[in-house]
Amino acid sequence: MGPERDPAAATLAPGRSLLAIISEEDFKRPMRDRAIPFFRLAMVTALDKRSLSCLFYFNLMNEAEKLELFLDDHGAKENGTYHHFRELTASIRNFSIAAFQLAHLMERYHDYAPAEPEHAAEEFLAAGRETLAHINDITAALINETVAEFRRLGCGLRTGDVDTGDFKEVGRQEKLPRTLETGSFHTTEQMVMRLAETYRKAAVKVGRERYGKKIAPEDFVKLIPTRVNETKIKILENTLHNLQTEYDTHIRKTQAEAVDPDLPKLRSFISIPMHLFEMTRWLIHFYERHENEIHSDTSRDRISAIVDKNLVLRIISNFGLHYAHRYMMYGKTVSERVMSRMARNARATLPLPLPVGLHARPAYYITLVVEEHGTDTFVHVGGRRFDARSVLDLLEAGGMAADLGVNEIEFEGDERTLHDLKILAEGNYCEDEKIPKDLYYIRVARNITP
Repeated sequence: MGPERDPAAATLAPGRSLLAIISEEDFKRPMRDRAIPFFRLAMVTALDKRSLSCLFYFNLMNEAEKLELFLDDHGAKENGTYHHFRELTASIRNFSIAAFQLAHLMERYHDYAPAEPEHAAEEFLAAGRETLAHINDITAALINETVAEFRRLGCGLRTGDVDTGDFKEVGRQEKLPRTLETGSFHTTEQMVMRLAETYRKAAVKVGRERYGKKIAPEDFVKLIPTRVNETKIKILENTLHNLQTEYDTHIRKTQAEAVDPDLPKLRSFISIPMHLFEMTRWLIHFYERHENEIHSDTSRDRISAIVDKNLVLRIISNFGLHYAHRYMMYGKTVSERVMSRMARNARATLPLPLPVGLHARPAYYITLVVEEHGTDTFVHVGGRRFDARSVLDLLEAGGMAADLGVNEIEFEGDERTLHDLKILAEGNYCEDEKIPKDLYYIRVARNITP
């Protein structure tokens, strides 16, 4: 018997390439066939100007993705004739994904039932409706240009009858009764603690980035891409997505969730900013690809003439990041309550800073240590208890210690917090401005370079 032959190789003629060049004229027919399902759906925006449901945007983003992949597979991205049509399709996909995330959040908002004041909820929902209307208008303008470009390419457009009935606003939702017994599953305190800690660390990162501040477009653009970019937002989005998965796998319907009202609240404050970050990420992707000054080509300039970049920047800053920050700060408070209840508390007696006692600088460093770990920590002096999160409380404790003539104070809190406070005290509370390596987060919080 001779050597075995590769079956795939047997079907190829020697020297024949797998790549064939199709002429721009011959490409019109397969592209038209592939584009018709996309246009049949996309034209809904021209027929119905109302806010459409997440079902519509879900279908639109899928059809746009299929068409974009088809164009990429055929090299449209590198072809001068079809490049603009491909970029328009990609832009529609970006905005349809953003709209889907927001529409989904708006439709599920009352199911999430976030613990926030009623006026804050009304404010968010009103801003969400306004933002969704802006995105819908942008999407419709891009679709109109895509239709025009399709015809300029010489491709006939036969969309057939378009029925908007399946894609109008969602009215009353019908749901089955909740009959699944809660508290029938079990989880561990370690799992709950780890989830709360991970969430809190993400919230601290969002807080340090000051995403909650509304910034005018002309100032916000200066933050892209150094402080705000697609990669940074995607990391936050993925962190929250992983936390949501862990919660639903290990905590949902457990006894721990049944007896702790803060856990369902935390689940809400995981999901809401997750959707807002994903919406924001796709808008940032669009801006970085089509609106900034890095990429400059004819297609980019034509799309910039359709989409108001200042409007996109306002949506990113004043809606997406602003409300993601708000809900994560709500969640940070909830996660800290969960962590404080589950913390393993202890006490430690530590020396006061030398030579002048507990003044503003060491008090500030103590609060940074406590803030890093997120659990309740207290200082005991003269029979009184002071909150170690508060610089003012610590200064009052320091004044009482001086009046009593003591050179030590007692800390009460989580073992990990006390461990770091011991390191801080061993370094005389950084009075010489030298930050111990184990307390690197103090340098991060103060923006001190190594």
